[in-house]
Amino acid sequence: MEEYKNIKITVQATPKGEGSLVHWTLEYEKLHENIIEPYTLLQHALVLSKDLDAHLVQA
Repeated sequence: MEEYKNIKITVQATPKGEGSLVHWTLEYEKLHENIIEPYTLLQHALVLSKDLDAHLVQA
């Protein structure tokens, strides 16, 4: 949070067949233009999605 004024993550799950379609939205405002995009945060969302999917498939 030292590089961004704010970060908002929205997760929306829509039923589809026997599962769901999940849509992640990431909104952020950088403190200045020289700050890189939050790719690590996107990577965490991807890993979380895969882990959650694996857990739900096992259940």
